Parts: sequence; C-alpha cells; structure tokens
Amino acid sequence: MVKYISIFQLKQDYDSEESYQIWIKEHVPYVKKMMKPELKGYIVGRVVENMTEGRQFFGNVQLSFSNLEDCKKAWERLTANGPDEFMNRITNIRRVIIEERDVFD
Repeated sequence: MVKYISIFQLKQDYDSEESYQIWIKEHVPYVKKMMKPELKGYIVGRVVENMTEGRQFFGNVQLSFSNLEDCKKAWERLTANGPDEFMNRITNIRRVIIEERDVFD
C-alpha cells in the first residue's frame, strides 16, 4: 500500500471554521469522486495544536492506494481540473508519497 500525504496551512485571509466546513462538505466529496476507483482510503486531520514553532499548519490528508501507479493515475485526474475553492484557501503544502508497512509487534 502507498499513501499520498500532505500537510498545509490556511491562508491568512480565510476563516478557519468556514474553511473546515468547505473542506469537509465540498472538497472531500469532490476528491472521492475524482480519485475513484483507485482511492482505497481517505483520512483528513484538522490540526488542533502546532508543535513546530513558526509553522501554523491547518490540516493534513492521507490518501491510500494499492500501488504507486494507481496513486499517480488518480492524482493526475484530480489535478487536471484545477484547484477548487478549498485548494485556493490553503498554502505551504508539503506532499509526499510513502510506502507503508506495519511493523508493530
């Protein structure tokens, strides 16, 4: 399994509660629609406390896929349409694709 993970900030001029509602009610359904059938899991996290001084992150996203090729295919389809309202509200986006392996015994 691979995961596309991003963490991001909210632009200064936007209300955090309003932006969170747009994220959940509009952006999440849009991403699900555009990334299926490859998308296997979708987790969002709203930051409740920043532990890194000087960086005020707003949220993170974890999208799960069976393999790297599926991830790239779904990502290309999503980004071909340009940013939606929520994407226009965020900045300082950090993105990675990781291969995940459970090593807990």
